[in-house]
Amino acid sequence: MSNKKIINIGIIGIGTIGKRHLMAIDQIDDINLVGIVDLSEPAQKFCIDKNIPLFKNLNHLLQNNRVDGVIISTPTISHCENAISAMELGLDILIEKPIAATTIEAQEITKTAIKNKCKVLVGHQRRFYPLVLKTKEIVKNEELGKVVGLSGLWALRKDKDYFIPGWRKEVTAGPVITNLIHDIDYLRFIFGDIGEVSAFSSNIVNNFNKEDIVTANLKFNNGILGNFLITDTGTSPWSWETATGENIHLPNLIENNLRIVGTKGSLEFPNLKIWKYKNNGENWMDEIYSQDFTVSNIDPYISQINHFKDVINRKVEPVTSSEDAELTLKVALSILDSAVNKKSISI
Repeated sequence: MSNKKIINIGIIGIGTIGKRHLMAIDQIDDINLVGIVDLSEPAQKFCIDKNIPLFKNLNHLLQNNRVDGVIISTPTISHCENAISAMELGLDILIEKPIAATTIEAQEITKTAIKNKCKVLVGHQRRFYPLVLKTKEIVKNEELGKVVGLSGLWALRKDKDYFIPGWRKEVTAGPVITNLIHDIDYLRFIFGDIGEVSAFSSNIVNNFNKEDIVTANLKFNNGILGNFLITDTGTSPWSWETATGENIHLPNLIENNLRIVGTKGSLEFPNLKIWKYKNNGENWMDEIYSQDFTVSNIDPYISQINHFKDVINRKVEPVTSSEDAELTLKVALSILDSAVNKKSISI
């Protein structure tokens, strides 16, 4: 018989990402799902089919259950309200990215956590990937020399059904806040904070309130320069999800979508391939070669839930705190601000 303490978890919102968290919970013996809070008709059908208790609100969930923490996987616009409600009830939270729709809301979440002595883990799950940790190590050890720049691309064509919910047509659910924010977070995690951005955007395809395509320039505090093009209306094999197989609903194409350039070498990412001159060559006339790195393949959602368990047990601090996630959100919002107001924005 195991002596492990069972951690009881609730989920608020059982859409696409909520179900992804549920898949991870099912793989961990000492974490128990006590129920789901969701008022939608699809949630009712899902919970009936899966024989999972469904509750109309957190208070209802807590009436007859011991709950140690909750996962908040609702649309971004309701993150703050749900987070504060949970923490006012004394619950630790794992809240999906972005932490909130505005930096003011993010700060309110931090204040509420401090007041109620609760922990906040923000769902930037890519920090758990061995390939991200390996890249951070490569950069720190100066295996590329001095990193001078990087260039990224994320281009997938989301299906028409994806945009049926009205909230997905708004800027708070556009590709910058929904998708690019992941890249912003791992770039900050690997290379340090971003101090200035500039951007252009367009919505010429769908003509929704949200952007269809954005090009963003990034200036890191340490002098590294970067750029990123992102669109959810384009057909291509280039995205994190298709490169890593993270999204089980998308093809795994193993095409790298980010290039990191240093004075002594360059790195293709996320499937790590390093490029260097042969025989310690130092100029463009020298022969160049590539070397692939092999790192372990893990499910980051399982690692993240296990980490949340350790946070609840007060064994570790959250790898992505509310304050840290607020900085990532601020970069994303500044990119949108720059595109609208046609000026560079200092973070």
